[in-house]
Amino acid sequence: MDLFQSIRKVNLHTTDDIPASGTTYARRKRHSYAGTGDATFGSKEKTKRVRSVGCLEQQNQTSLLQFMAPLKRKSLESVTASRMAHNSASAGLSSRDPSSGSRDPISLSEQDRHGDKPPVPKLLSGRGGSKRRHCPFYKWIPGTGFTVDAFSYGTIPGCRGYFLSHFHSDHYQGLKGSFEHTMYCSKVTANLVAKCLKVRSECIFPLPFNEPRVIDGVEVILLDANHCPGSAMFLFRLRSGLNYLHTGDFRATRAMQSFPELSDCRINQLFLDTTYCSPEHDFPEQSEAISFVVRKTQEALRQNPWTLIVSGTYTVGKEKVFLAISETVGSQVYVDKEKMGLMHCLEWEQLARSLTSDPHGAQVHVLSIGELTLENLSSYLEQYSHNYTALLAFKPTGWTYKSKCSLAATQAQTRGAVTIYGVPYSEHSSYSELREFVQFVSPQRVVPTVGNGSERGRQKMQQHFAMWLSSESRAIARQTTLDGLFK
Repeated sequence: MDLFQSIRKVNLHTTDDIPASGTTYARRKRHSYAGTGDATFGSKEKTKRVRSVGCLEQQNQTSLLQFMAPLKRKSLESVTASRMAHNSASAGLSSRDPSSGSRDPISLSEQDRHGDKPPVPKLLSGRGGSKRRHCPFYKWIPGTGFTVDAFSYGTIPGCRGYFLSHFHSDHYQGLKGSFEHTMYCSKVTANLVAKCLKVRSECIFPLPFNEPRVIDGVEVILLDANHCPGSAMFLFRLRSGLNYLHTGDFRATRAMQSFPELSDCRINQLFLDTTYCSPEHDFPEQSEAISFVVRKTQEALRQNPWTLIVSGTYTVGKEKVFLAISETVGSQVYVDKEKMGLMHCLEWEQLARSLTSDPHGAQVHVLSIGELTLENLSSYLEQYSHNYTALLAFKPTGWTYKSKCSLAATQAQTRGAVTIYGVPYSEHSSYSELREFVQFVSPQRVVPTVGNGSERGRQKMQQHFAMWLSSESRAIARQTTLDGLFK
């Protein structure tokens, strides 16, 4: 029995099984637009998942009702009325502090506020009598009423705080302007949610980094996730003494080992971004990938000064790459007006100074990664042929990495005057970085948040975690860290 199955037996709220899709997350995310990870399942897989959930519902309906009866929770109507009263009294994004003396936005009984586990989700009927997907247990923070990146499940019964780790659509999917609950995120993510999704400001509580805030009796600390601007890890410290760390999407670095919030904290459960939790995904550090981009840019400009440089990007993300190119070329970076509006949400002065909305006034252009094909870029070069005779493009993503291949061996795609390099620059942790981070945190349990849709995938990841946390592996890791510090 793997860890996921064990936890499902303990927590009755986990009646919803892990999606029974055999499609790996890696394959689904690779084909998503702009790297946002919007995953779609085949119709057969959907049917299989719905049927499996339906069976579980029938088997557990009686035990669920027996468990729910003594809880004596307030009705959903009273919770909604309390939330509406709070919303009408709230002001702008920056005017609220969840750690202030005021009551939490949703007033609940003491048992609900400090229960041992999230409440049991009810079976909610959707249109046509279909059953709404339940929020799976790995989205819940144990012992709280909090969920993380769980907006695709609609209104979640018992959820008293919806946390968003960062502004990529595979994490905010389902969040829209009609959202009327309470969500927590970083200030930058709050800016993006308000601007792009039109969520009302009274529903958004931005939290500062590295400053504890008490929410619903739980101390919450945001830590830099080194993923995209505004991305955060969440450290939840419960009154019971239990501590839970949720990484969201993150790129682990050794600098995180100096975070005082982590060095002095025993982590009971780690919710880990396992996008690249397989040994073949051991791509270079970000600094190495950026150095490669800078070197290729310099070589191209020496050969032909009239070369247009193009960098791929997501809605937000990859800014470090095109900033490095900008400094190398000595040019501003062109982004379209829509992208310019998003960049202003990031509150990043150096970035703002580097941007322009005039394509003819910059030798560095930014386009969506999905647009970087030889055909598209050949047409793009024609639009600026009066200024440039060649185009060099970079696609910065970890999926371009080929196992055991050095950066120097990276091959370019070429058609006429257009050249494209796939650069293994990732904003997710590589396999070795995951291993070192887990060994540093040394949690009692590790829960993978990515690629957990199949039992085989879960078992393989649990084998990795067990190996990383063995005494022998930890000793090797400590020595490796010391060697690195004293080089």
